Amino acid sequence: MTTDTRKVTTGCLFVALKGERFDAHDFAEQAKAAGAGALLVSRPLACDLPQVIVNDTRQAFGELAAWVRQQVPTRVVALTGSSGKTSVKEMTAAILSQCGNTLYTAGNLNNDIGVPMTLLRLTKEHQYAVIELGANHQGEIAWTVSLTRPEAALVNNLAAAHLEGFGSLAGVAKAKGEIYTGLPGKWHRHPQCRQ
Repeated sequence: MTTDTRKVTTGCLFVALKGERFDAHDFAEQAKAAGAGALLVSRPLACDLPQVIVNDTRQAFGELAAWVRQQVPTRVVALTGSSGKTSVKEMTAAILSQCGNTLYTAGNLNNDIGVPMTLLRLTKEHQYAVIELGANHQGEIAWTVSLTRPEAALVNNLAAAHLEGFGSLAGVAKAKGEIYTGLPGKWHRHPQCRQ
């Protein structure tokens, strides 16, 4: 499965995402020429490939990734923060890789497209996964953590970053705190952390 025509492999599902400045539905013929076997689209296309038509390809992409996540017993750590997420992710993955096969977010693919891309790479061979969750608006982490289903979560830090999407430091804290909605059962706050 891919969202990028440059990464189509023979027989794969091409997911036609639509953004503010692009519409991958326009590249269905390119995906077919590259060997795609089917399309995930939000409207019927004239392309001669089997098509799964959904209301929202971005949501369906996430739901497919969540299904993959549910199929594997991988122990997942999710992390977020205003800065340093990628460094903390790399360090955490390096530590866990000493204990077993560890998958982690490539680069900073930490949004509602990147997180599903990472989850789709999960296999039964992965004992651990470290998933970086980013956000530029309220609700984004709540969505990606629902896909990820971690058993541990970390907010590295909070700072006045991305205020255009959150309005205030309190808004940043609220958005980053969404990561805890994905934890099973009861969670604990370190006693030195301010509320």
